[in-house]
Amino acid sequence: MITSANEMLAALRKGVWCGVVLYEGASVLDGQPVVAIASKITRASKNSKTGAMVQTFVIRSDVDPLEALRSGADASICGDCQHRPNLETGKRTCYVNVGRSVRSVFAAYKRGRYARPGVDYDPAILPDLFAGLLFRAGTYGDPTAAPYQVWRRATLKAKAITGYTHQWHQPRFAAFKQLCMASVDSDGEADIAEAMGWRCFRVRRRGEPLRKREAVCPASEEAGRKTSCEDCQACGGWSAKAKVSMVIMAHGIGAGAFERKAA
Repeated sequence: MITSANEMLAALRKGVWCGVVLYEGASVLDGQPVVAIASKITRASKNSKTGAMVQTFVIRSDVDPLEALRSGADASICGDCQHRPNLETGKRTCYVNVGRSVRSVFAAYKRGRYARPGVDYDPAILPDLFAGLLFRAGTYGDPTAAPYQVWRRATLKAKAITGYTHQWHQPRFAAFKQLCMASVDSDGEADIAEAMGWRCFRVRRRGEPLRKREAVCPASEEAGRKTSCEDCQACGGWSAKAKVSMVIMAHGIGAGAFERKAA
């Protein structure tokens, strides 16, 4: 068993593992089996918007991600997010292309390519493993599907964290205010989330005005991609230096569907 962060980093660089499992157990959302995985720990992500950040995926551990979308099993990792697929039409407004990166992570997990806590490594090394790194909680999947302490332990020494949750309306997830933004899709939702003490990250339609104390995501297309999440570091809830809420126009593969739905 690996017992130090340096040992793990060496193993990752050699390709012994693709990353590490942060959590494997019951979803906090509905009790079904899920796994939270961290990758891109020693190799930079190719995502130009986020830049070089540790990427994390929360997925069903027993169901292929595409099948989870088709069957509704993705509720275990996305909760009641409105961007999940409509089970009757199959249409979804989520920006994540599940058939690519998410399915690749799931396949690697099934092949045993991610080190497991308590089996392959001592979970006590996690704070040092991510020390000084930029950490993205929930590249896919809502962070609240895994226990708060899992994320808290992993990011204790991280340089900065980026995270978003659609479960902000549930009081039991109030602790996530420190690490995540409330992901909201309307002025009304933003009003409620801010009244509950959250910083918000709002998705808006084209032409929709900004709210007070709201700034356009500088890594977005509409802002001219002035920077990346790696350099901005504004979306870490109340742990971030920025204190205003952020906004972005609908983007990714679900943008068109979001615009039509919101109209």
